Amino acid sequence: MRIISAVEPSSWFDDMHRCLLIDEVLGNIFSWLEGPTLCNLARTCRAFHEPATAIIWRRLTGFGPILRLLPGATATYWSEPREVNPESDERHGPPMVVTRPLTLEEWLMVKRLSQRVRDIHVFVTQRPRCYSVTPGSLSLLLHPPGGESLESLFPNVQHLSFRCQGLGPLEAARWQDRVLTLLRILIRPQLSTLELLLDGRSCASLNASGILASCSNVRTLHTYAASLKTQEGTRAFVVPTISSFQSLETVRLYHVSWDLLASLARLKTLRRLYVDFRGSPGSPLPVENDAFAGLRYLDTHIASLELSLRFHRWVPLDELRSLSIVATDFARNDYSEDLEELLTLIPLRGPLLETIHVNLGFAPPRQPKHWVLTKSILTPYVSLRNLKVLDITLPSRSYSPQLTDDDLTQMAQSWPLLKELHLRTYTCGWALPTGLSLGGIVALIQHCPDIEGISLVFNAMEIPEAVYHPDGNLVQNTRIRSLQVGNSPISSPENVATYLRLLMPGLLTVSTCNTMDSTHKMHWKAVSASLA
Repeated sequence: MRIISAVEPSSWFDDMHRCLLIDEVLGNIFSWLEGPTLCNLARTCRAFHEPATAIIWRRLTGFGPILRLLPGATATYWSEPREVNPESDERHGPPMVVTRPLTLEEWLMVKRLSQRVRDIHVFVTQRPRCYSVTPGSLSLLLHPPGGESLESLFPNVQHLSFRCQGLGPLEAARWQDRVLTLLRILIRPQLSTLELLLDGRSCASLNASGILASCSNVRTLHTYAASLKTQEGTRAFVVPTISSFQSLETVRLYHVSWDLLASLARLKTLRRLYVDFRGSPGSPLPVENDAFAGLRYLDTHIASLELSLRFHRWVPLDELRSLSIVATDFARNDYSEDLEELLTLIPLRGPLLETIHVNLGFAPPRQPKHWVLTKSILTPYVSLRNLKVLDITLPSRSYSPQLTDDDLTQMAQSWPLLKELHLRTYTCGWALPTGLSLGGIVALIQHCPDIEGISLVFNAMEIPEAVYHPDGNLVQNTRIRSLQVGNSPISSPENVATYLRLLMPGLLTVSTCNTMDSTHKMHWKAVSASLA
């Protein structure tokens, strides 16, 4: 802890509270401020200079801020007219390139500033950009004068985002060593967040197992590929044996394999998992009873519906609190059984779920004949007593008209914590006529006082009576700002607008689906205009 000495002839500090002479206190206050204000504070007085400067350099979005402090060793590089993106130029400054090796004085300044950095974003590209660094500039920057060590750069980095993209085969072969040298410099034992985005041409000889072995305490890992194919056809592993990361809490992986998923299943610390799974040869490996024991949030983007069903049969859902599923490629001509099984197993295998997002809406032209989401599929969801968000997007006209106001009332009574209910289709709305009416919307608002978002198709041709709570107060909801009605039929926009304004005083907009009947769509536009 550093405290500014008060034993000085000047009395500039006499009117300052003693707490403001402590760097840690000022650092906490300054962390809430923006860049220009921090720069002004750093120039205000000696008490503010050090904590404000530390905040300014704590997060580095590229090498631009450092390069701009080296006017003798850099040059502005405009590869396109300046007026193309003036906003980006104003935010990041013009593209800079290093033109010569650094002098000892310049190197020491870079070294001193790099020691302040805790969070750094590095983007290596062949073409100079205002927020990136070129391999040629890296080669000159990573050439220390006077026997200085590269290990002295960025010794305190805790959060690293490293991207290397857009290098052609010749550039990748020429500059690969320097790119990987920078990666080795930035990966430190104290690293807690690692985002690694590399294209195959940039990591032909990458031995990530060796590089990443020094950051076994990483808690958040994000990479676009578990392995990449090199020019020679061999595999360069970006993610080493996942078991070496014993502290992982959040993982985001693209193009994962069954083997990697099985390794993740053994991590007791894993809380959040985001996977983009395209499938791989072989079958899922057997998992132990305590697999994914700590997993609470699961987000999957699996193109094939069949593969998505296979994955969610395999992964335990018992302790999950949040589940998100996206599947957009339906390979089978009739996928109705897969849809039904996937939607049914969610509540049966995830009894503690609070948030459910399912997007199966991008269906091909070949849709299952007469398949609809029936009441029997939705009934198991009633058992989810802690449910806060239910969002299901299905192929067009896949919701059954069998769903009635009584069914919706039963669901609402079972979900007292519900904040969002979205039962919608990608384009065309529900199959009509719908069994829901405005009375069902009233029941949903009555039994779910915290609800903030509703997407349902209901019959608005008739206006029900106002409903009151047992204490005599009118059933109302002031939280809802927008209402999605899909292809809901409507006949009297004035009366509907008046009723909705009474039921939801904060409602501002009503949105419909794109392909609904033109007359109904015009009526709903009138309702929305009346509410605005």
